[in-house]
Amino acid sequence: MDQEVAKLWLYGASIGTTISQIGIRNSTNTEYTFFVDLRLVLGESMFQKYEAFKVYFGFVNPGTGATPNISTMFVNGLNLIPASYQGKQAGFNTAVDFFSQTVQQNDSFNVGGKNANTQEFVMIKPDNGNIALTISFVRDDASSPTLLQAVFFLTFAPFQKDKIYKNPFNYLYQNELANFTLTTQILSAGATNAFGTMNSTFTTFTFTNVNMRRIIGTMWDKYDKFNLVCANVGVGNTATTISSIQRFMFFQIQGLQFINCLSTTTTSTFSQSVAYTPIFRYTTASSADSDSFAVPESLISFRKPESENVDLAFQLFTVNSGGTALNSQMNQFSLSFTVVGVGVGNLGSPTTPPF
Repeated sequence: MDQEVAKLWLYGASIGTTISQIGIRNSTNTEYTFFVDLRLVLGESMFQKYEAFKVYFGFVNPGTGATPNISTMFVNGLNLIPASYQGKQAGFNTAVDFFSQTVQQNDSFNVGGKNANTQEFVMIKPDNGNIALTISFVRDDASSPTLLQAVFFLTFAPFQKDKIYKNPFNYLYQNELANFTLTTQILSAGATNAFGTMNSTFTTFTFTNVNMRRIIGTMWDKYDKFNLVCANVGVGNTATTISSIQRFMFFQIQGLQFINCLSTTTTSTFSQSVAYTPIFRYTTASSADSDSFAVPESLISFRKPESENVDLAFQLFTVNSGGTALNSQMNQFSLSFTVVGVGVGNLGSPTTPPF
């Protein structure tokens, strides 16, 4: 939980069937290639310091629009070890997960569109930071349906092979931390008040003058870096009819100095200035809902703000059409976060005891 992480958010809507500076996809949306600079993703400090990283894949529902049946997701370009698939050379065209439209659309619990078999892979740092990251979906019966464009959320955590310890990501209670919740109930729809501003559809809102020093408390003077942990999103009751693919949503976050992160944009470029929550699922119209997120996919690293007061801006997106802004009429939202100090504090003590 106190380990600095890196995030990579890739949207199928950001690339087309003609090659661009950031990638290309095929006409059936079953294969995507993104041209990624891992130095920008991992940050120069982590890229130089570590030789290997743990990689966690999050992806959601690429099959609506056709019958995907059961499809396997393959990844090439990350130098994953020792994973292999059906005798293929390890690290190349690695099977990292599977997708089943029937299972994901009809399950009785919210998993953010991600199958429950979350897997952890180890990546040997490539010699060249510039890679061609290819993600493909292969249906088990070898047919090639035309899928809708997908989104891909990747998390990278340093792997230290000379240390043997229990996974610290599973021990939230052993970390010094602070919790806070933001709710749109203090904002006014389609207006600005003393607490911030919000549009009439509840899909874009900003909390102004959030005092991060007051939230973080004594950790403010101990650490220069923190992890923002997206713990939970609550969705208010809305009567708006939302399609099954649109129900998989996520928030874009601005206002903190996020580090070690990279995302594609609608202008076919990369951005390092924004971050995103994990994907959550709003199950049905005319009901309230909530979704919780697992670590480390819910972690986002940021530097201590230069000013105590920050404006935290949120915009709602959907995985529909490969990651697009959602402008349908929604209702109130609540977002719960945890803040954890990263690494060794300025006072010289580690954030977690030795195991």
